[in-house]
Amino acid sequence: MSETVLRVENLGKCFKIYRNPWDRAREWVSWRDRTYHTPFWAFRNISFEVKRGEFLGIIGENGAGKSTLLKIITGILKPTEGTYQLNGRVLSLLELGRDFNFELSGRANALYSAELLGFPPGYVQSRLAEIEAFSELGEFFDRPMKLYSSGMKSRLAFSLFAFLDCDVLILDEVLAVGDIFFQQKCYARMETLIEKQTTIILVTHQLAAVQQYCNEVVLLHGGEKVFQGEPRQGILQFYQLRQQQSAVPQPKSEPKPAPSPPPEVQDFFWPTDENCVVFEDAKADDADEAEAAESYAACLTRYAMCNQDGKFTAVFQAGEQAYLCCEFKLTEPMEEVPIVAVMITNQFNVLVHSKSTHQQNAIAPDSVAQGDTIRFYHHIDLNIAPGQYVLGFALCSLSPALYACLGKLPWAEINNQIKICRIYDQVGAFHVKPQNTGPTHYGLCDLPGEGKLQVVKAAYD
Repeated sequence: MSETVLRVENLGKCFKIYRNPWDRAREWVSWRDRTYHTPFWAFRNISFEVKRGEFLGIIGENGAGKSTLLKIITGILKPTEGTYQLNGRVLSLLELGRDFNFELSGRANALYSAELLGFPPGYVQSRLAEIEAFSELGEFFDRPMKLYSSGMKSRLAFSLFAFLDCDVLILDEVLAVGDIFFQQKCYARMETLIEKQTTIILVTHQLAAVQQYCNEVVLLHGGEKVFQGEPRQGILQFYQLRQQQSAVPQPKSEPKPAPSPPPEVQDFFWPTDENCVVFEDAKADDADEAEAAESYAACLTRYAMCNQDGKFTAVFQAGEQAYLCCEFKLTEPMEEVPIVAVMITNQFNVLVHSKSTHQQNAIAPDSVAQGDTIRFYHHIDLNIAPGQYVLGFALCSLSPALYACLGKLPWAEINNQIKICRIYDQVGAFHVKPQNTGPTHYGLCDLPGEGKLQVVKAAYD
């Protein structure tokens, strides 16, 4: 049985919020007879265990209490309630450059920082060459750190901690800076540390990294632990909570049993409930635009990003098949042909791909009754560049007469008649990682085509 290196039991942290500095002084001189503060619980009742050699990811929205939790575990803050127990040597990289002297060189900082962490004077000297090579700082390794960029500081800090022996390594968003190539090196190094039975606790907003590398995930929400378990399910619940936060309050009605699908749609691909993210009367990001377009009332109720096995995922490999699904429910009748579009944008908000059912000549009804649900899935080969992408959906409509003329009338004439119903341009996010064989193309996308090479011999007299 694996040894437990971290045990957290009913941990909680409460901060005192004062309206002004004078209230703090009044409370101090009153000998606690009166209080002038408002208690704020960053988190409460947090319990979990981490075994030796595990890679634990801690995720949640900003303000969920992730960083505060790590500061307590590392001894920077004291808990208000509960206990925790750490077994073995712990190294924590919570704030880049916190223990560095920017007047000294990177080499000197590596030596002195290790001594401050309790390592013997000659300990780092034997590993300094590895640290220097891993950081890829070149001649800047011997220059003052005040000349470093944030990415260079990140390189030095991680390189140092990655080559110091410890039982538990705690990281808080330290890989948010630095180029993608160095990030890949860092994750590869962390895999090596895990093989050496080092426990790693990572707080990050990079959900793709959590799914790819972590054995287990803890999800914090509103200062509470709402999930602990398999990373894929934790990420799914994270998206679920994110959508509930943006929900528009609606009067609750008695639920009606869902009717059985007719025979013509029973073979329609649709993921199981546990692989769908549920919207609860979620608000469209472009509600003003939808209202201006005099659109029909509808709302997105569920969506999913699935792999070939029908499992929800936030990580795909370049070229892998993805199934992007969504579900709209109508609150008013739609007397036109429904059209659903999928949108994929990159981190620079550049539209990489968008396609709708009318462009695919999908079979669709001439109208949809109030209360009916429109389901859509888009099967796509992700032949796009590795990176982070955002998924969106839109519901539109077109008159049956024009829909029947698809391919016969000019596209401009048809597109001008399409009515926008609802647009959700930031539904979810996913990550595309490179293929193991290397890049198959350069640029944003891989366009279908064929290349041939011919050598024409030179003519000699």
